[in-house]
Amino acid sequence: MPRKIERVYPYFVAIISAIVFWRAHLKFPSGQEILSAAITLGAVFTGFLATLESMIIGLQGSKMRRFKNTMFFPLLLKYLREAIWSALIFCAVSLGGFFYDAANPPIWYGPVWIFLGMTTILTFQRASSVLVKLIQSSD
Repeated sequence: MPRKIERVYPYFVAIISAIVFWRAHLKFPSGQEILSAAITLGAVFTGFLATLESMIIGLQGSKMRRFKNTMFFPLLLKYLREAIWSALIFCAVSLGGFFYDAANPPIWYGPVWIFLGMTTILTFQRASSVLVKLIQSSD
């Protein structure tokens, strides 16, 4: 995938998803179970990605030193940080949903939640796929 597309596709797809949700007049599910599940999912992603980032930064060895001196290392860290922040914001917005009437959340809440959920999933996928590609290419 070209680097320019790789950098923006999580946000582009998330915006399109939120627009489709909005234009189709879809309703955010009632009940708080989905919010609890979203907080759990976001927390798992955050924990996994933060652990992965600290492990990558701490890796030693000649191959790792060469990798850290390439332009891809800062890019991978950027992708990991974007995924972590996305998951944290998704958790916060999901937590904020508990303060609204579960049967009637604000009209903006659904599209924002969809945008952040898609961003979280896609930035996680992007960081994971870039890391796997780098690991495979280092052999």
